[in-house]
Amino acid sequence: MDLTSLRILIIDDSDLSCALLSVILRSDNYNIVGIANDANTGIKMAQTHKPDVVFLDIVMPEVSGLDALPSLKKLLPNAAIVMVSGVDDNDMVTSAIQLGANGYIIKPFNTASVIGTMKKIKEKFVLAKPVPDAR
Repeated sequence: MDLTSLRILIIDDSDLSCALLSVILRSDNYNIVGIANDANTGIKMAQTHKPDVVFLDIVMPEVSGLDALPSLKKLLPNAAIVMVSGVDDNDMVTSAIQLGANGYIIKPFNTASVIGTMKKIKEKFVLAKPVPDAR
């Protein structure tokens, strides 16, 4: 799978974070299929666009990223969900992983952290391919 063919959805209430993630990902030719400023809109966009990767902010009004994570994992069981947060808290990271997150990026993020995460996600997708039966 070509790494840049992965469909990406960004869910973050911060316009600045959405814009920065978009610029970083598009500069490396990634396909952004949607940007949502709240979890409920993000879940609806996930149903429509079926992204391969979701960047999900944790602290958002109404529904937090941690609260939205189980719904997204149920809706997109094969998608990689990367939590994005300004909070560097071990308990929060542990909770996100227990709920099914595939990665965690601390704000303020930079190009290297976002692109490095995407390269690790590519490895996940490559490893997830079925292996032919050797019988």
